[in-house]
Amino acid sequence: MSGKSGNDRPRFMRMVRAFAIPIILIWLLLTIAVNVFVPQIEFVARDNAVTMSPQDAPAMIAAKRIGKTFHESDSDSIVMIVLESDKELGDAAHRYYDGLVQKLEADTEHVQHVHNLWADRITAAGVQSGDGKAAYVQLNIAGNQGSTLGNESVDAVRAIVDRSPPPDGMRVYITGPGALTTDMNEAADKSMFKMMGVTGVVIMIMLFIVYRSVSTVLLVLAMVGFEMGTARGVIALLGHHHLLGFSTFVVAMLSSLAIAAGTDYAIFLIGRYQEARQAGEDRETAYYSMFRGTYHVILGSGLTIAGATFCLHLARLSYFKALGIPSALGLLVVIAGALTAAPAIVAVATRFGLLDPRRMIKVRGWRRIGTATVRWPGPVFVASLLIALVGMMVVPGMKIS
Repeated sequence: MSGKSGNDRPRFMRMVRAFAIPIILIWLLLTIAVNVFVPQIEFVARDNAVTMSPQDAPAMIAAKRIGKTFHESDSDSIVMIVLESDKELGDAAHRYYDGLVQKLEADTEHVQHVHNLWADRITAAGVQSGDGKAAYVQLNIAGNQGSTLGNESVDAVRAIVDRSPPPDGMRVYITGPGALTTDMNEAADKSMFKMMGVTGVVIMIMLFIVYRSVSTVLLVLAMVGFEMGTARGVIALLGHHHLLGFSTFVVAMLSSLAIAAGTDYAIFLIGRYQEARQAGEDRETAYYSMFRGTYHVILGSGLTIAGATFCLHLARLSYFKALGIPSALGLLVVIAGALTAAPAIVAVATRFGLLDPRRMIKVRGWRRIGTATVRWPGPVFVASLLIALVGMMVVPGMKIS
C-alpha cells in the first residue's frame, strides 16, 4: 500500500476519497437547494418559453409586416374558433357568435384582431360550410407561437369560450396553429413525469438483474439523483432569472440526457471497481483502479455530448436553438457529479462492502467479442447493419398517433 506511487493515486482521487462524506453532503445540500428554493424546471420553462417560429424567415417577416400595415397584429400566432351544429346554424347561433366576438374583442391584452367575417352577409359565405352547419372565426392573438405570452393568450381565449355556453345542439372548438402548439407543450409537460417514472423503473430492474443487489441499485439511483436533480435545478435557476430561453424539448432532452449519462457513468465506476475486486485487489486499491480506469472515459464522452448539444445553439429555429446552452450546461453538471459525488459514494459504500461483487463476473465472452470485432471489423459491421435493417422493416408500417 505504502509503496504505491503518486501516479497511481493522484491527489484529486485521494482528496475525493478522504473528503467523501463532505462531498456527498455538499451535493445533497446543493440538490435540495436548487429544487426547493427554485421553481421546478417545468414551471420555469412555461414562463420563459421561446417562439417556435424562425423570426428571420422571409415568410415570417412578410406576415408580420402585413399585420403591422393593416393594423391587425404583430405576432405569428393564429387561433380558430369553430362553431358546429347538427342542423343549419340559425339566429341563435348568430347571437351567440356576436356575443362571443364582443368578449374576445374586449380582451385587448390577449386578442389583437378578430376576423369578424360571419357577421357580414357579404363575407359570411367564406367562413361557413356549404351545408350551413359550421362556421369559424379567425383570431390573431398576442405572443408568438409557443412563447409564454402566446400560450397565455390561447388559455385566455379558451377561458372566454368556457364562460360562454353555446345554444343547445351547437358545439364550439378551438383549433389553429397557436392552439396546437400550446396543446403540444402541455402534452409534453404531462408526459415528462411519466417518462421519468418508467425510465427509473426500467433502470432499477435492469440494474438488479445485472448486479443482484438492492444496495447497489439504490446507490446508482443516488448517484443519478444527485446529478439529474442538480442539473435540472441549476438550469431552472438560470431560466428563472431570465438568463436562458426554453422550449418544450429542453426539459425532455435535459432530463433524458442526465438520466442516461448519469446511469452510464455509475455503471462504469461500479463495473470497474468490481472487476478490480475480482482480480484480487483490496477495496482501497480497487477504488483507485476504478477511478484511473474511468475518469478519462467519463470526461471524454461527457464533453463530446456537451459539445454536440451546444452546437444546437447555432440553429435558426428557436425551438432547437434553445436546446443548446441548457443541455450543454446540464451535461457539465452531470460530468462534475460523476467525477466527485459518484466516486465519493463508492468510497463510502466500499468501506461497508456494499459494492463487492455478489457473483463472478464472466469476462471471457466479452473478450472474445472484442477480439472478433478487432480482427474482423468489416464482417462484424455488415452483420450489425443487417440486424439494424431488420428492425427498420417495421418503420413503413408504423402508425403514429
